[in-house]
Amino acid sequence: MNKILKLTFNLILAISLFSCDSRHAQEKQADKLLADIQMLIDQNSLNSAKIEIDSIHKRFPMLVEKRRIAAALEDTIIRRESARSLVYCDSILPGKIHEMDSIQKNFRFEKNEKYQEIGNYVYKTQQTENNANRTYLKTYVDENADFYLISNYCGGKIEHGSIEVSSNDLFAHTDTISSSDPNYHGFDDGSLHFEAVTFKNQADKGVIAFITQSTAKQIKVTLHGKKSYIYYLSDADRKAIVETDHLWKVKKDVVQLQKEIKKASFRIEQINRSKNKIKSGK
Repeated sequence: MNKILKLTFNLILAISLFSCDSRHAQEKQADKLLADIQMLIDQNSLNSAKIEIDSIHKRFPMLVEKRRIAAALEDTIIRRESARSLVYCDSILPGKIHEMDSIQKNFRFEKNEKYQEIGNYVYKTQQTENNANRTYLKTYVDENADFYLISNYCGGKIEHGSIEVSSNDLFAHTDTISSSDPNYHGFDDGSLHFEAVTFKNQADKGVIAFITQSTAKQIKVTLHGKKSYIYYLSDADRKAIVETDHLWKVKKDVVQLQKEIKKASFRIEQINRSKNKIKSGK
């Protein structure tokens, strides 16, 4: 019995010593990695530093203190990246806002306070009241920088669900929208029939890019549905589409920069708040 106890004790002791040696070796490896991470941060090789931080968490799950140091270094990286993002966005944003305001002078802001939460910027020649009973392509940009292409049609019922624009052998074609889709609207007003089909953002499938980049004198517009209808894009509508596309691109930049500023500020504030809690012992 004593022999068994002695063997058991020796086995436990050996395991403990091996475990201590193993832990000590792991700690040395972790310390080396942490030093490498600090060096990478000092060299502004932040992506490489983040990869090494991930490896510490994966390789040494039991070394809580070392992982805590790695997490602190990760906060340093996030704070540095966020500060850099803030500097960049703050330097670019005023110029973009100025450019956007300059373009918007040729647009009218439309918003029905009773029915709309988001207002729209419509080019001066494409205001609804000035284009009644006309078949044309209308574009506008809303406050969230979403782009809308609307095919307005007036004539015999065709139930069109897509638009094709073409010049010579080149063409672009939108998505097809069914007559049961909320983006399709058809109605009769006395003796006239009206259809309006709305394509939001990428649903235009390159139609806007085709119009803005085309150097052809005339662009043919074909409305496809149960019947087809063909007309040619007017110079005024082409100009309106080009200007709206320009506004959309600049407005997207402004919205994205504002989001990045908000995101970076929030991340820095979050890290600072967490750091203050640790200092205060809460």
